[in-house]
Amino acid sequence: MPSSTNDSFDKSTIADLVANYGSSSTTAWLEFERYKIWRPSVEIPESEFPPVQGYMTRDDWIFAWGNPLVSSPAALGPTARAFIQFAEEQGLHPVWACADSELEQVLGGEDFGWSTVSCIYEDYVDPAHVIELTSPEAKGQEGVHVVKDLKKNLMRAQKYDVHVDEVKTGEWKDEDRKSVEDGIAAWKAGRSGVQIASTTLQPWLDEKHRRYWIARKDDKIVGILILTPVKSNTWQIKNAVSFPDAPKGTSEALIFTALEDLHGEENTGGASSQLATRVTNGGQIPSLPTSPGSSTAEVSSLKVEPPSSNSTSRAISPISNSGLSGVPTPKRSSPPRGPGDSQSALEDENRVVLTFGISAAPGIEPKHNLGGWKVKALSKTYSKFASSAKLINRGEFRKKFDSAHEPMYVCYPPDGFGLDGVNNLFKLLKK
Repeated sequence: MPSSTNDSFDKSTIADLVANYGSSSTTAWLEFERYKIWRPSVEIPESEFPPVQGYMTRDDWIFAWGNPLVSSPAALGPTARAFIQFAEEQGLHPVWACADSELEQVLGGEDFGWSTVSCIYEDYVDPAHVIELTSPEAKGQEGVHVVKDLKKNLMRAQKYDVHVDEVKTGEWKDEDRKSVEDGIAAWKAGRSGVQIASTTLQPWLDEKHRRYWIARKDDKIVGILILTPVKSNTWQIKNAVSFPDAPKGTSEALIFTALEDLHGEENTGGASSQLATRVTNGGQIPSLPTSPGSSTAEVSSLKVEPPSSNSTSRAISPISNSGLSGVPTPKRSSPPRGPGDSQSALEDENRVVLTFGISAAPGIEPKHNLGGWKVKALSKTYSKFASSAKLINRGEFRKKFDSAHEPMYVCYPPDGFGLDGVNNLFKLLKK
């Protein structure tokens, strides 16, 4: 099946498709200097638009990152087969990283027979659940102990007079942008050890899709939170950074304030209600050119406009829901649910969810077509790399918000992934 990559079509529509059909993993593709973009050049009828897949290559390995963008799960199989054919035509060994359960079932099923393993998961939180656990009425209730550390850090931020505000489209001042950039540079300079990540911190990338919250102390910016929309009613934390001079509790204050805002918008209307209508062109699905074109790195012109809210700064309080946006839209029919629900919150159109993205699991769990000594060898290799890069530590912070986990998968052909493939993947993710 003929296919095309970055050099043969305009990339300006990718951000629109990610916002409407993507996941936390696919938002990484917008770093076009790091990820390449593939799509089949012939029609896949199961999808209403030409599927899109982001990937990275190193040596003779090709790593598809996240699910392909398709309009229907029925298109996953045909799209995967087309991408695998593309990889093999290039003499590359394909591996699918950060695949969700639907794609894992396709690749691990009889038609493909791939080996699949879960060594990662997606952390997400229900804003209503966190607000409930941190409210005064929750004292003594089951489960409140899990947010004890969160409440302690929110109190610290309040003690140090940290104020958090959302900066809306068109409100950024040049001096504030420079303060953010300087703070990020100082934060990067202070890091040590091996850094493993699927993205870099580029605060103004895809700005028209993003929402921003900044933390101030004594009128100085000391931290930033950046959210981006993905499919269903889900927002992803792209970045949450406390600068080196930020008081303790700043990161928690940023995220908690965003959770308050999202919860308020879910109940009274606002940006969350716009997620169902994020497609451009008068509600039509964004199209991709089928003929070769320029390879521009500009992202979409689609705006996700945050609702109007009080412009006054808000001090942090773990027991207050004040300062929420008040744009009236119909309330949702489904009540908020906690992290223990059987239905995937990330696929639920009737609830707003905030995802932290992918975390490393403590170990690996084989799912399909994998067992015996191969599992032991892969486990040993995974543990070595996860420990050296301190990947497991990232999940500890997320536990403060009583985050739930959704398993994600790495999938590869039965002839193996092996140490060489793992080495190349980790080298690609080093920053």
